[in-house]
Amino acid sequence: MNKIWAIIGRDLRSGTRDWLIIYLSLASILIALLLRAFIPSVGESTQNLVVLQDMSPGLLSYLNDKARVSQVPHIAALRERVLRIDDVLGVLETDQGFEIVRQGNENIPMEAPLRFILNSYGRDAAPLPMQIAFSDVGWRLSPIKLEGGALLIIFTTVFGGMLILLNLVEEKMSNTLSAINVAPLHRSQFIIGKGILGFVIPIIGGISAAMILGFSGINIGMFLVTIVAIAFISIIIGFSIGVLNNEPIAAISSMKMVYFPILASIFGAMFLPSRWLPILYWSPFYWAYDSMRAILLQEASWGQVSFNAAVILALTGIVFMLLRKKIQHGLQ
Repeated sequence: MNKIWAIIGRDLRSGTRDWLIIYLSLASILIALLLRAFIPSVGESTQNLVVLQDMSPGLLSYLNDKARVSQVPHIAALRERVLRIDDVLGVLETDQGFEIVRQGNENIPMEAPLRFILNSYGRDAAPLPMQIAFSDVGWRLSPIKLEGGALLIIFTTVFGGMLILLNLVEEKMSNTLSAINVAPLHRSQFIIGKGILGFVIPIIGGISAAMILGFSGINIGMFLVTIVAIAFISIIIGFSIGVLNNEPIAAISSMKMVYFPILASIFGAMFLPSRWLPILYWSPFYWAYDSMRAILLQEASWGQVSFNAAVILALTGIVFMLLRKKIQHGLQ
């Protein structure tokens, strides 16, 4: 165990000297902060209204159920509010019914839905002039928050794998990798020591991203099981690519081959019809996305998460067995 900790300590010193560990640890956090800046609040309504303070309480309560409503003391203030840069419509009560005050340059069509809302006031079970279909995208969560968060959490495997492969390349460049054969260190101890940091980076990055993006109320146990399963992928990525390259630029360039299965698996799961999903079953990233999306939507069950984690570990194990001889040869 002391030998494993010695390897980890050496990688920590090397990584912090080159800012490598710090950068890869903070990458997911910085991306999550950037992503959060573009996420609209789920509570925001597409209908923003301004009304007078003397509006009848019944109508005011009705509009509050349908849109975001602010009140002003007089008509001049209402018109001034409508003329500001954001998209807000004014509603006035008149003897003939209602008057809509608008600027005319709204970015989205707001008047027609508002007229339907006003015409439906006081009527029971007004028929909707449209077909309605419900989707969890944009209803429970912003689609940017849901899909972007799931993609970022899964993409942390790249950061962990990059740390492992760059550490391996550094060992090759300093000609210390060949010393394993004569050192009192078993090859499995070396692999564990080199893989620990790459295993931890996705866990730290995934948890940090979920906290920053505000995924409250998710099942922490399911989330950790999925994150740990995802972290094993980074070990395979790091060792399989790291042993094949002898200098950092080539190693980082080789990482581009990982982007395709990640993006193809996630976007395929998002857009392909269900009958085509079996073509993605070969990819551990598909199963990771299936679990992570359900967890973020708070729809996951332990059966689904456990099965998907088992599939991820099985696929990762199969890939490791196929690449074992190549990895062993590269470590010589």
